[in-house]
Amino acid sequence: MVLASLLAAPGSAADPSPADVRLSWSTLAPLPDRLGVAGAFAGVTGSADAERDGVLVVAGGANFPDRPPWDGGTKAWHAAVHVLPAADAAWLAATPLPRPLGYGISASHGGRVWCVGGSDAREHLRSTMALEWDAATQRLRIETDALPPLPEPMALGGGVLEGSRLWVAGGVASPAATEALGMFCSIDLGATPEQRRWRQHPTWPGPKRILPVLGTLAGKVYLVSGAELVPGEPAAAVTRRFLADAHEFDPQTDTWRTIAPCPVPLVAAAGPAVPLGGSRLAFLPGDDGALFFRQKELAGAHPGFPRTIRGYEPAVDAWHTLGGVPDAVRPAVTTTTVAWRGGWVIPSGEVQPGIRSPQIVRIMAVAAR
Repeated sequence: MVLASLLAAPGSAADPSPADVRLSWSTLAPLPDRLGVAGAFAGVTGSADAERDGVLVVAGGANFPDRPPWDGGTKAWHAAVHVLPAADAAWLAATPLPRPLGYGISASHGGRVWCVGGSDAREHLRSTMALEWDAATQRLRIETDALPPLPEPMALGGGVLEGSRLWVAGGVASPAATEALGMFCSIDLGATPEQRRWRQHPTWPGPKRILPVLGTLAGKVYLVSGAELVPGEPAAAVTRRFLADAHEFDPQTDTWRTIAPCPVPLVAAAGPAVPLGGSRLAFLPGDDGALFFRQKELAGAHPGFPRTIRGYEPAVDAWHTLGGVPDAVRPAVTTTTVAWRGGWVIPSGEVQPGIRSPQIVRIMAVAAR
């Protein structure tokens, strides 16, 4: 069902750059979990060109199955795996993960969904796995230790695939950590298994952080927003400082440069950023921090996350407003954007603190008229 189409008009105050695409929104069959999950691994698999004709996989993640957190509910991690064979199909149940897991990084390449890091209720992990759908048998194969382990345990980081190279940034090494990671590393998924190695790169010129949003355009990697972990009250507690800074990494020179900051923080926004028209990146809404410190007070009355979509244009180092999320869609954070069948899918996610949604959203970029 098509929900709305949003256009940043050419020459408007909202977007002074040429607007050559508009975003069309629709929904697919909801995830067969009435609560939905946040932090799931997601991607496409099943053929050499899985983005065109593969299946969508959503694996693991976490929610609050008994009571919401403001009523004392406990977060639960899951191992369930769901497969959507086509945009108009019903979900299938697949082989579950070897253990409940979520909040890692996932990327689709070579007909497989690669999953790195993540956490469960006890620890953050360095482990990796690959998910591959066998169309002939209608079964999901799961390969553990599909890649070398990450340099450090990591959950709540950011990731993006540029070509065949997976880039991973930030996160946190354990549930009890009081400082985020400055880890920035990459691995070539297109290399032979014997040649796959994590390569560590210089940290970006800004605070260490969790939940950044990454994107890639014209061979460059972009890191935007995230939250710094800082001491809270009482002294043993840890809280967050919401960040809006942005940085560009050049893999050719292995160097960073700081770019124009985003107008607002986009912490935990669905990522990676979506490329539009070959010249811009669209960053979906995240948590801007405006209500973060009022979560207990608001409890179930929290209105949800902002709706404004931000666009970054590297050629002019400028940010633009690209419209907003339609009213029929609840903006979701701590989830993934997955390129699939000519568009991008946002599978489930957190729509207000402690609350998930099973809604599956698809965005299509079409030529503006």
